[in-house]
Amino acid sequence: MQKDYSAHLDSLRITWLSEPFHLGIPIIDLQHVWLVHIILELEEIIVESEKEGSEVDVHSSFRKALDYVAEHFALEEDILEHFNYPKFSEHIQGHRKFVERLTEKYYEAKNSQMAALGILQILKKWLFQHILHDDTDYADFFKASGLDLKSYCNEILKSGKYPISKEQLLIYQNIVQMDTTHISLHEQSIDTIQEIRNIWKTYNLTTGIPIIDLQHIWLLKMIVELDHSLKLGDGSSATFQKVITAAIEYTKDHFGVEDKIMRYFRYTDVVNHMNQHKRFIDFIKTRNDEFKLGNPRAGLHLVQDLRNWLLSHIALEDKKIGLAFESRVRELSEFTKKLHQTGEISISREQKNLYKLVMQSAPDPLD
Repeated sequence: MQKDYSAHLDSLRITWLSEPFHLGIPIIDLQHVWLVHIILELEEIIVESEKEGSEVDVHSSFRKALDYVAEHFALEEDILEHFNYPKFSEHIQGHRKFVERLTEKYYEAKNSQMAALGILQILKKWLFQHILHDDTDYADFFKASGLDLKSYCNEILKSGKYPISKEQLLIYQNIVQMDTTHISLHEQSIDTIQEIRNIWKTYNLTTGIPIIDLQHIWLLKMIVELDHSLKLGDGSSATFQKVITAAIEYTKDHFGVEDKIMRYFRYTDVVNHMNQHKRFIDFIKTRNDEFKLGNPRAGLHLVQDLRNWLLSHIALEDKKIGLAFESRVRELSEFTKKLHQTGEISISREQKNLYKLVMQSAPDPLD
């Protein structure tokens, strides 16, 4: 195993040094090294699966890629916005399109091998096109402007908004071979709100319908909290059951709201949409049964299913509802306000507060 890992690091070093990936911004370079690591690891998994004639664990690779983009894009956009980068809007558009393409490749594939190859193709294209061109542009802008980038990056690191794992830091040290004592690991508290905000922005999940967005953010909170507990080694029955119970409650509240909105405003694709809701209920039941049978990976499978739901349903199908009714937002607000007043919609203070924190300047969803 050690020999294989050593060969992996050698390949990583050769790839990193073969192209001018180095931007001179340590926190960004660290994340770019991590992307090269993800790409090479996926290549190795595909080669190994072909030798053994086995299936690729594409879910794990897809999740790693999504974790990467949520963390990296949020950090990069923070820095670019802070320093008023002239091409900021254009750069963000590139990020959003990348997530869309990555998702399309994953969901359009007919088998895991095709999905893995599709993800690999998109990641490589991004590495050699976006990083070598668009990212180099902003690095040149910072150099020419003489901005104090180092101080701001140190502030970001101290804040813990964008956590760095031990593995990421060790790989970066090994490949770049520079002093990293200024890079602190964020191991104490985890900023759940910031992570939810990062995923929300990166996956571009806003539908424009406040009540629906509020409920989607609540689902995202469940996903992030379960993911954190699994990463910390807490796969306990209580943790899993808490999320399953919350997910079941979510289906009753959220799907009921969407159903009422779609039927009242005569949404044309209501039948197909409701059939997809049944799919959500089915996989929640499947994961619950899996857990009851003692499968230790039931929690991980549930996180994967829920995150897939964010991208396959919320980012695509639910956004269609928002687009269909974008000229009737006021009517929608009045309609949902009446549902709340009559007790047909139940929204807790905690849900409202979370919505405001994630959306920041957003008004009360029921005002």
